[in-house]
Amino acid sequence: MTSLHRDTGAVWRAARTPVLIGLLLLLTGVLIGVLSGRTEPGFLDPTAADDTGSRALATLLRDEGTRVDIAGTAAEIRSAGPGTTVLVPFPARLAPRQLQAVRESAADIVVVAPGQEVVSALAPPVEVTTLSGPVEVRDPACDLPAAVLAGRVDLGGELYRGGVGCYPSEGGAALVQVTGAPADAPADAARGRTTTVLGSPDILVNSTLAEEGNAALALALLGENPRLLWFLPILEGPAVGEERSLTELVPPGWPWGAAQLAVAALLLIVWRARRLGPVVTEPLPVVVRSAEAVEGRARLYRRTGAAAHAAEVLRGATRARLAPVLGLPDTAGPDPVVAGVAARTGRPAAGVHALLYGRAPVDDAALIALADALDACETEVRRS
Repeated sequence: MTSLHRDTGAVWRAARTPVLIGLLLLLTGVLIGVLSGRTEPGFLDPTAADDTGSRALATLLRDEGTRVDIAGTAAEIRSAGPGTTVLVPFPARLAPRQLQAVRESAADIVVVAPGQEVVSALAPPVEVTTLSGPVEVRDPACDLPAAVLAGRVDLGGELYRGGVGCYPSEGGAALVQVTGAPADAPADAARGRTTTVLGSPDILVNSTLAEEGNAALALALLGENPRLLWFLPILEGPAVGEERSLTELVPPGWPWGAAQLAVAALLLIVWRARRLGPVVTEPLPVVVRSAEAVEGRARLYRRTGAAAHAAEVLRGATRARLAPVLGLPDTAGPDPVVAGVAARTGRPAAGVHALLYGRAPVDDAALIALADALDACETEVRRS
């Protein structure tokens, strides 16, 4: 038994460092996933009145006669036609079917700080040139009517090249606009629609809306049509008929990698496995006298008030010692034990049964009396 404990401890000491490293990596991955997906509460929300919200802009648009609606699903975007502007403030959150719906929509599109994948889907002539450039006051330096009307605004962030570029710097333009849907879009997509790409959301939030020409540019871009659809995407599953099984979702290389790991784990088990030999007794560092062990257990029984349990222990021990004396097996039931004791001692069978199998004592005095009676009975059986 000691050898088994020693082997278990050795295995744990050898494995604890890899296990702790694996747990640390797992925790780090979870934290990165949680933190990277977080945004400020109310950020670019048309109902939020805090500094990063966009309630002021939504109110101004409604005052100018533009209907502002909030959309969350691909179906709502597909239903938008000409005369509608779709604002996409969080392009990185779009599921594939949602991005496809925006791409195939006949409405005008305004998208905020998209990456190259989204840009390629919505405005193929445009490409990202700079990531996270400084946000600063910029002049329009273009002929786009909305930019000329607004004048200087706070823009920056991601910079682009292609289409009509406004508010340029050395790395590219902070606003670009292209006309027409992608060439491979469905035939019902409006070929005359405009797609506007903004490098940063600063002209849309409450805290900076009143500075420079931010409000004028935002109203010109988002209020050009009678209706604005503010797209705050929610999680959506695949469309009907497009569901895929778990095996289809697993990348092709993963099954081979899992098989290699299984083979490696099997080889490690074979290499590290050890046959357990016979049990080796080991001398105890301290010898505890039997009387001390009995007294310690008795104190525990007394402290917990376990008179019934103590009585059953005494009766069980007495029956176990009497069985071989009576010529009975250890598994003998109450009837042969009671009959054998009664025959040896001359006691009534009812009294013997009450002594060996009776009710539990109610207090310590009764427990002591029971112990004395059991001792006397066992002495009589042995003498006879």
